[in-house]
Amino acid sequence: MTPYSGHGFGDYIVAMTKALLIAAALMTLPLTAPAQETVSAPEFAQDGAEWITEVTVTANLPGPAMWRVKKDDSEVYILGAMPVMVKRIPWDDARIRRVLKQSNVLLTAPEAEVGLIGLTKLQMNKRLPMGKKLDEVLPADVSKRFYALADAHGLDRDKYKKASPLWAAAALRADIYEKAQIATLDPEKTLKRFAKEDQLKTRPTGSYSAAKIISRVGQFSTAQEMSCVRATLDEIEFSTKNARAATEAWGRGDLKTVQRLSPDSALLACLEGAPSTSAMLGRTIDQTVGSINKALETPGKSVIVLPLSALLSQGGALQKLKAQGLEITEPAL
Repeated sequence: MTPYSGHGFGDYIVAMTKALLIAAALMTLPLTAPAQETVSAPEFAQDGAEWITEVTVTANLPGPAMWRVKKDDSEVYILGAMPVMVKRIPWDDARIRRVLKQSNVLLTAPEAEVGLIGLTKLQMNKRLPMGKKLDEVLPADVSKRFYALADAHGLDRDKYKKASPLWAAAALRADIYEKAQIATLDPEKTLKRFAKEDQLKTRPTGSYSAAKIISRVGQFSTAQEMSCVRATLDEIEFSTKNARAATEAWGRGDLKTVQRLSPDSALLACLEGAPSTSAMLGRTIDQTVGSINKALETPGKSVIVLPLSALLSQGGALQKLKAQGLEITEPAL
């Protein structure tokens, strides 16, 4: 298999499967606490799941939330990531830049891979049957919302009229995010740029196959497909309204606001209840913990950027690392 890098629904699948790690919620975690006090975040439920974790913090420090995992002479610094961020909003990167300059490696999120069969299925599902148009196959309320969003962002309606509903929704999402300057791969992309400038090696924590997800999408009934389109429109509307405030909150370490203003994953809504989805989430968290443990075997510093939910969920990476007896603090760099 080779990673898929094309535009459209393929990009959407890759980006949104990666976003499954972020999807359900971001933890409400106050960072203002006396030195070395253990702060327990309150429980809250979203999509039927309860989330709770603990972390030791030292102060309310400038910039985004960071954690340090320490074992003997090794340290792994973790930067929590959001599902979407507005581009070019300044944030205090001094702490992360300092630790990157002292580090052995930058670890990034697992990469999605799509094989030839998956690519073929994507291409087959791209266009509507001959003689059909998008506004004819979408329910009236969905069609109205779809084209209202396209019009609001100055997009050409004709671009989508022959696309199948899922492909059209994916293309609309990509086009609107581009217009609104919303990124789905930051701050990882920014850290990769910093690492390149510092000649620091970069590697993903693992990989996963998107073939099962693509297969699942191909089995959708009409009702499921429309549910997925609606969820994507919900995500677009929520993100374009709240991404700026969420990005600014992330930049100052305000995780409570980040959690409240970050969107649910449209793909997670589409695949809700699929066993392969839960299995993939479990594997990616296990891969992450394994990568951190491996980095802790090498003396010195490493940096990893991870979705906040992968870090702070029940059974997430920080909880698993804490259960190993590792020292976890907020770094005062």
